Amino acid sequence: MSPMRTDRLRARTLDALLAPDARDRVTTSRVVTAARARFVAGEATDDAVTQAQRLRRTNRLAALHPLLPPAEDAAGVDATITEAVTAIERLAPVAAGGDYRPEVYLAPEQLGIGADAGRASRALAEVCAAGDEHRVDITLRSGTTSVADAVLGLVECTRERYPRLTASVVARRHRSESDVARLAATGTRVRLVRGGAGDPAAEAWQDSHEADLAFVRCLADLLGSGVHTVVATHEPLLLDLADGLADQSGRGPEGLEYQFFLGAQPDLQMRTADAGNRVRVLVPYGPQWLEYLHDLACRPSGVRRLVTMLAGRG
Repeated sequence: MSPMRTDRLRARTLDALLAPDARDRVTTSRVVTAARARFVAGEATDDAVTQAQRLRRTNRLAALHPLLPPAEDAAGVDATITEAVTAIERLAPVAAGGDYRPEVYLAPEQLGIGADAGRASRALAEVCAAGDEHRVDITLRSGTTSVADAVLGLVECTRERYPRLTASVVARRHRSESDVARLAATGTRVRLVRGGAGDPAAEAWQDSHEADLAFVRCLADLLGSGVHTVVATHEPLLLDLADGLADQSGRGPEGLEYQFFLGAQPDLQMRTADAGNRVRVLVPYGPQWLEYLHDLACRPSGVRRLVTMLAGRG
């Protein structure tokens, strides 16, 4: 069976596990219970903050990722703002000082960007204002390709007042090299991810090798531009290439960081931090945790992580 057919089959199987009539059974299964304990901090904000404190004791920073449903109306956007500001306020004591700050990581759909771009802009500005007050940074996820232009516009508008806002870019999308150039030209901080296989062939590279090459091209452009860059990948080849490109560009820890998933390859995380690099761990928490595990498992590397973890090898 071809890799693309395998990916589609895996996605259909995992989607079936989210069906309402299967949810109760799935959430109590041994595999899901173990995965949740490893890859999700919990459902409450305090669970995530406690995890951030543990990370800080091992020289790692945290990016708290509230797992909230998409905001479909004003009440949903208000709920996102409330949770984000709560996380910011409780994260503030975890800050390490200087330029080393914890983060809160939001998805554009949690701000209702598809329904009301103006309301999303006001919501993001409110969250960024709270972040500035408490020395906590904000990263905005890329979202789907259907809202990519709206997300870029939202970032560009918001960072005029809050320049520490970080934009996330999915490297395997065909448009991403131009998006990276656009963001770098304005000095925007960028979090670069390789990306899973969810986007269609018309919008993104499907071949893994092509996706890797796209990641390297985007990363080289970012490092050459001088903007703060976050390398968000667990792929050994890409991490080695990132190290080499960073050395060539003369980057130090202040302008480059590495981001990993909570619970994934903790030994690699520690080695990277002990080598003097800035390491940040994405700490997911909240009611949509099963959907998060679903998204993680939809990626081939995510399946490997789950299998390795359950076998006790990582």
